[in-house]
Amino acid sequence: MKKRRIVITGMGVLSALGTDTQSHAKGIKQGRSGMKPITLFDTQHSIYRNTNACVLDKEVLETIAEDDKTLQISCGIHSITQALQDAKLSKEEISKAALVIGTSIGASHTFSEFFKQYVLGHEISDELLALSSNSAHTITGDIAAHFGINGPLCTISTACSASTNAVGRGLDMLRSGKVSKVIAGGVDIFTELAFTGFNCLQALSTTNCKPFSKSRDGLMLGDSSAFFVLEDLESAKKADKHIFAEVLSYHFFNEGYHPTSMKSDGSSVYQCMKNTLDKASIHPDQLDYVNAHGTATKVNDSSELKGIALLAQKRNSKEPLYVSSTKSMLGHCLGAAGSIELATTILGMNQHFIPPNINVDQKDFIEHPDTIAILDRTIEKHFEYAISNSFAFGGNMSSILIKNGINI
Repeated sequence: MKKRRIVITGMGVLSALGTDTQSHAKGIKQGRSGMKPITLFDTQHSIYRNTNACVLDKEVLETIAEDDKTLQISCGIHSITQALQDAKLSKEEISKAALVIGTSIGASHTFSEFFKQYVLGHEISDELLALSSNSAHTITGDIAAHFGINGPLCTISTACSASTNAVGRGLDMLRSGKVSKVIAGGVDIFTELAFTGFNCLQALSTTNCKPFSKSRDGLMLGDSSAFFVLEDLESAKKADKHIFAEVLSYHFFNEGYHPTSMKSDGSSVYQCMKNTLDKASIHPDQLDYVNAHGTATKVNDSSELKGIALLAQKRNSKEPLYVSSTKSMLGHCLGAAGSIELATTILGMNQHFIPPNINVDQKDFIEHPDTIAILDRTIEKHFEYAISNSFAFGGNMSSILIKNGINI
């Protein structure tokens, strides 16, 4: 039976570069860094490797979150609202839609606040006590209640591949005919718990995020929320909707190699991307761009480049395979990384530019062929096919393949 074609008709973005798709795209195209001083909690202790991150402006976060102590719920609602407006869904369509949310942080901000107050012996309010027990699935339920969504709900927390898997899950639900509309994506506003955890791992950069640069020394954390409305191509065309992109396929598996690292030879990266292409019957020659996971940690960047190089060797095209890590501008947005990077790729597709990989001083091309072009600047280019990679702790690996929606 022929697969149903699934497209994205709505998209909402919140990042360190902008509060909507257009401001976000402008910042990406300019190659602007979202790095700012962290204000959500105190970072002045000498143990911290850095005091900066790609955070939302304090005023923006306060305006959006208001009294929402979880932060996640309001930020998710903010970007989902944009996506629903794009897709022009009726109240009835929203009520029947599925909601799939990827997150890594969940409600850890309120838990952190509770724990600090408890340890310091401060009086704990009933509200904070109640909120401290919130979890990732509670956030999904609260967001669903806000929009009146009565369809299937799903929370995915596969670390940093969570929101890529959320979109992939939405693709599967639509193709199986379980629902006619899916709202999928991810939200993570990083917290003191995440920051101190990565600091203890010595994974934070002491300067800034420099993926695929020889001087890279670690990642930079980031805030974001990015969501999509997915539906059948036929229904989208019937309603004369704008189509941002077609979601062709995705692949995920658990590498089961190491708690934090991928296989150093790049074989798992290659297999994940190759399987994604094979599912859609797309040859590596047709692939134009890879939005790499690219965390700027020495081992993971090297492994990913080797895997991409293995795929590039299967190409006969004279055009190089373009690669960049937009974490250089957005930071590592943890469970929301996949969705914000997918949104960034789609915006580049629609506006005819390939996103840059900033902060590169000397490119790490060791053992990698000339068939790969790591972009240290934005280039104006129309492109049709792209993969976005998300490779997480615990061996959770996923890749998603999209096609430009302009000519569909």
